[in-house]
Amino acid sequence: MLQKSLYSLGLVLCIYGAGFSQEDTSKLEMGAPNVNWSSTATPQAPREISASDGIYDKFILIRWEASEQALAYKVFRSTSSKASSLQEVSNAWQKSTWLCDYTALPNVDYYYTVVANDGKSNSKMGPLDKGFLRKSGAVAIEASDLLAENEAFGAQRQIFLLIGSVATPNKVFRSGENMEVSTPIQNIFEQATPLTELRYFFSEDGVLDWSDKLLKTKTLSNIPANAQLQVKEQIALPGNLLNGTYYLIVVSSTEGQILSSKTAIVSIKISN
Repeated sequence: MLQKSLYSLGLVLCIYGAGFSQEDTSKLEMGAPNVNWSSTATPQAPREISASDGIYDKFILIRWEASEQALAYKVFRSTSSKASSLQEVSNAWQKSTWLCDYTALPNVDYYYTVVANDGKSNSKMGPLDKGFLRKSGAVAIEASDLLAENEAFGAQRQIFLLIGSVATPNKVFRSGENMEVSTPIQNIFEQATPLTELRYFFSEDGVLDWSDKLLKTKTLSNIPANAQLQVKEQIALPGNLLNGTYYLIVVSSTEGQILSSKTAIVSIKISN
């Protein structure tokens, strides 16, 4: 009876969706004079992480206990119990404390972990919990086939930085004024990040496209494992702007892979 109830609950959750929020991740640099290492308190890592064990045949349901002061969460998985080669399962920060992994393959054990964010910083990874799809017969999967399937249907294996928010001390500016942009970031992985390109775009509608103006570009690299830092950058706003609401979009791409870029956005007002 308990397993039947869990099955029904999982179907309801996964059919009606997890309520994802807008994508809010990015990557930044180390070694520049405007990078300040932060020692501020971070939210607690999510606890009581539970991945379904063979209950569903189409997805794995991951649930966890809400972290104190956390506003959003991201889910990661690995095919190793040592959490090597973590893959990002959730494509965006989400407020709900559960997620359905439809990219899981049959006859494969996955180990899931969750990271919390309080709007300023990210927690450490929560404990790992194993999950798998309902067994439907012996199907041999070669290691090379597993890697290919994960790259095709799941998040690619890569090391990247998480961004909690993009903030400015003020919300109202004048045309051509210098704007200070503050970005808390964290490397949750057990190895340094590779080369990352960071770009700041000025947008009129908050949708990244070819009409947006590139304000600044930086090349970033080698953030240490498990590092947390605060980056502040001076961005010059365009001149001759009309009064109104605009947006600053931050885009970061690991090793220049534009298709796998992460973005973060903040709204500002122009009042001349």
